[in-house]
Amino acid sequence: MYKSMEMTQERVATFDSTVEVAELELGNSRLGLGIIMVMAAFIGIWGVACLLGGLAGAESFHEVWRSMITAFTGM
Repeated sequence: MYKSMEMTQERVATFDSTVEVAELELGNSRLGLGIIMVMAAFIGIWGVACLLGGLAGAESFHEVWRSMITAFTGM
């Protein structure tokens, strides 16, 4: 899923005598991306479960459409 990135060093022309180069840590960025993807999946699963629960509790399709319109418009 992830492709390795090649790390290269470059010289930087500055007026300062010392230059600090921060290392890019791919492990931390992959971990963060993985956490975001897992949380998005949980939110999606929760949304589908709520939708199925609402459909199971409705007595007719008319009630489902009326409830959805009420939820979107607030009226």
